[in-house]
Amino acid sequence: MIDLGCGTGQLLYELKEANPETHFFGVDKSTEMIKIARNRNENIELHCADADSDDLTRIFPGNSIDAVICCHSFPYYKNKSGVLRKIYEILAVSGIAIFVQASANNFYDKLILKGVEAKAEKADYLSRKAFLAMTEKYFTLIDEFYIHEKFYMPSILGFVFKKLP
Repeated sequence: MIDLGCGTGQLLYELKEANPETHFFGVDKSTEMIKIARNRNENIELHCADADSDDLTRIFPGNSIDAVICCHSFPYYKNKSGVLRKIYEILAVSGIAIFVQASANNFYDKLILKGVEAKAEKADYLSRKAFLAMTEKYFTLIDEFYIHEKFYMPSILGFVFKKLP
């Protein structure tokens, strides 16, 4: 399983703790984040690569990965369609892609996300509808969920997809 946009590796750490027999990989474009992730995850293979511009099949052979999780990093990719294509290419035939991200579905979401952007890197938060339209070329939606943490947070949506043949 790959955590694409793994940052400091917190999710990888928790997944490895819960699933010690599973082989995990982490990918992030920030060398500093990868350094922190390496300190936290000694037994996980980590790669400094940018999913926007790097060829992920040079790291992971095509059709070789069972699952990719992209947790809160997808809005930051500039070439979203290209990233989806790369995920599709590396996923095994029956591979699963999981995305969790803030989503701009209404005025409130857009307002809150503008505040987030003021403090973080520029991002493009898609609506649920726009995201699903973008993914339909590569994946079949098999599940989706809504995460509601606090009243002041934007919509956080999760999607589970199966790779199209």
